[in-house]
Amino acid sequence: MNLVYRLLLILSLCLCGCAADDDTDTPVRFGDGSVGLLGDGTTGVDSSAESGPASDGGLNDSGTTMADDTPVVERLVDNERIPIDQGVGRVTFDVPQDVISLTVIIHGESNGWYGIDSWIDGDGSALVTADWPSFPGNERGCFSCRNFANQNQGASTTIAPNRDTGTVHPGRHQVNIVGWVDGFAADSARVSVILKRGPRPPENGVLDVNFYFTGAQGWTAESVQTDNYFAATIERFNELYGRIGLTIGDMTYHDIDPALSVVSIAEDDDTLGALMANAVASQTDGLNVFFVDEILTGEPDFPSIPGVAASVPNPPYLPGTVASGVAIATRGPLSVPPGQRFLDPPAIGQTLCHELGHALGMFHTSEYDEVSHDVYDDTPENDNTYLMHADGTGARISPEQARAILVNPAVYHRDPSN
Repeated sequence: MNLVYRLLLILSLCLCGCAADDDTDTPVRFGDGSVGLLGDGTTGVDSSAESGPASDGGLNDSGTTMADDTPVVERLVDNERIPIDQGVGRVTFDVPQDVISLTVIIHGESNGWYGIDSWIDGDGSALVTADWPSFPGNERGCFSCRNFANQNQGASTTIAPNRDTGTVHPGRHQVNIVGWVDGFAADSARVSVILKRGPRPPENGVLDVNFYFTGAQGWTAESVQTDNYFAATIERFNELYGRIGLTIGDMTYHDIDPALSVVSIAEDDDTLGALMANAVASQTDGLNVFFVDEILTGEPDFPSIPGVAASVPNPPYLPGTVASGVAIATRGPLSVPPGQRFLDPPAIGQTLCHELGHALGMFHTSEYDEVSHDVYDDTPENDNTYLMHADGTGARISPEQARAILVNPAVYHRDPSN
């Protein structure tokens, strides 16, 4: 892989590992409140659980009642430890009729490698084809699968549908997982399955964001709340994503160690992971954004980059790991003269929009090599007018991209009657 292409990939696809899991087993909670295992010894939800929308409305994550037509999120498998036998573990779960999306999160030791080996849909067909990494053309992920999937260091998150062919069906699903540590099959991995359900796919949504400040740009958790410069950055997000009906909702603000104001994605440098590990379960279940002075690469020709997502997508509802956020540099590339660095609010806001696109599951529409492209049919190749092009300067979001973003469980939906 040549230097330029490698740097383009790490620009926003720096796929880092999660912190090592703890030793506390978390049982699966069924819809009726019971706890247990399926008859074949694998974990999942009770097949007798209700398979349609509740007549009195669903529950959101805070436990408050929502209108029947408002999509809600439920946890079908909650951080369950799954044994891996001869390199493969299995998770089965039942999916209701009103499924909108399913998210599978697999994580383990920070130096491990985890992901989906196969996923059988509720209708018996393959959402993710078994042994997909062995097929030509799948070097960057399963492009040949009905639903795109990948396997990553530390943590892997797959959302279905993340492309038009990835429609999910009700019924019993089976996901086979894989994991390796130091070149050997892992003994186990943690798995969560998150269901978004409702009568129809959402057409708009809200994203809560937790902001972390290292002192870069002179911002602190207190000062940014009245800072016009920061307000312009947020305005840029609402301007671009508002076109697909997505806006920022609740925001929380946290000061962290200024020693993390410069981080690196260079090989064998763990400062980015140390930064991301500061994400905490705070007032929201939103995504995590860290503002730093600079993000170094360790490469002399490309010494720094404006932003990076620690994983694509970020694992929703899993804070405190090295995969749990995005970093935004406020000073810009070192090669740019100090008086011309990446400082104006629209530019920082543009980077924020691009990196949060990765956090929500978007890959680059096209890389600078003009050979590598995303999985969407409606994102023209090598068109940098799109937000998720490698150069990150565009503003367009395609209909397929918009649908994939809005089904992400981190995006929630307010009761229209309120």
